[in-house]
Amino acid sequence: MRLRRIVKENHGSDINQLSFFFNNKNFTGPVGIDLNKTFDKRGAVQRESTDTSNVLATVGGCELSVYDNEHCGDHLDIMSNFDLTTTEDSSDNQFETFCWLYKEGDGLLAVGGKDTKIHILSLANSQEIKVLEGHTKTIHDIQSHPKNDHIILSTSRDGTIRLWDIDKGECLAVFEVDATVSCFHPSGTKFISGNARGECRMWNIPVMNNRMDDEAIVIEKRHSKLLKKMNGDSYIEYWDLESEKVR
Repeated sequence: MRLRRIVKENHGSDINQLSFFFNNKNFTGPVGIDLNKTFDKRGAVQRESTDTSNVLATVGGCELSVYDNEHCGDHLDIMSNFDLTTTEDSSDNQFETFCWLYKEGDGLLAVGGKDTKIHILSLANSQEIKVLEGHTKTIHDIQSHPKNDHIILSTSRDGTIRLWDIDKGECLAVFEVDATVSCFHPSGTKFISGNARGECRMWNIPVMNNRMDDEAIVIEKRHSKLLKKMNGDSYIEYWDLESEKVR
């Protein structure tokens, strides 16, 4: 057996998340072993501009690293490294989560963690381009909208989930709930939240033209629907969200 990919990580701590940039909203062609590769004169794989499936990112400690999974033989080639270290005590700057976003000519990353901020990073420019502030405790989870690359959802220990427009740098809505994870419905009109007590709740995303003076809409927990409360159950359930039943 031969190890085909070798990565020497430089985070210096646990890797909390890793993800390829599949860009499914803008590219629908084959990827991976399904891709019939063609090469240019330099030996580089020829790709459509929206096919970003060779790019991988990881977060751990105070750093986010981005790799090219294709153009460096048997190794992953590091493309960019972002370091959040700003003080001698880096324990408050730990990255916990991130998501990919596509912008024409660029790949963006929304990164969050213990410093309570969401950092928007540009891969093309190798720099931070925006910071979203509003959470007051650790951000556990960030998800990108299934149909819109400038909308994200962030889940924090502060008892809220926030919906953001990263182009405007605005918080659009605040959902008051104790949660650790969230996931958009494929329609993009609702999402599911989950917490450490085993509660799974469905939330409808409000119409944004109901906002007053650009203030974030606040949605209380009573306006969500409890789908399931698990009590120490050690199994995985597969849900049909249209019927709201377990398959």
